[in-house]
Amino acid sequence: MKRFPAIQQLFLADEYAVSDHAIMEARKDGIEPNTVEKLTWVAINGKVIEQYPDRKRLLVYAELESDRLPVHIVIDHSCSIEPVIVTSYVPDNKHWIKYQIRKK
Repeated sequence: MKRFPAIQQLFLADEYAVSDHAIMEARKDGIEPNTVEKLTWVAINGKVIEQYPDRKRLLVYAELESDRLPVHIVIDHSCSIEPVIVTSYVPDNKHWIKYQIRKK
């Protein structure tokens, strides 16, 4: 995904948003304290595992080093100047291979 490095730069420059839904879902899955900082870390350090070009969204994966927790975030980049983390969750290994490849 060619656009992802530019999106990561916006996160590094604090030019992004995190939806209330993403924060709430993250906390339900145990991504706390410092929820927003952890989700931002995933955006900056993660890798794109799925793309949804028609919706201008990316599914990004990273493992939180501090918690040893796999995390998925969905980034909406329909606004080129401010990407938004719209949701987040800890993936279930029943549905994912190594948390990065969707099982059929």
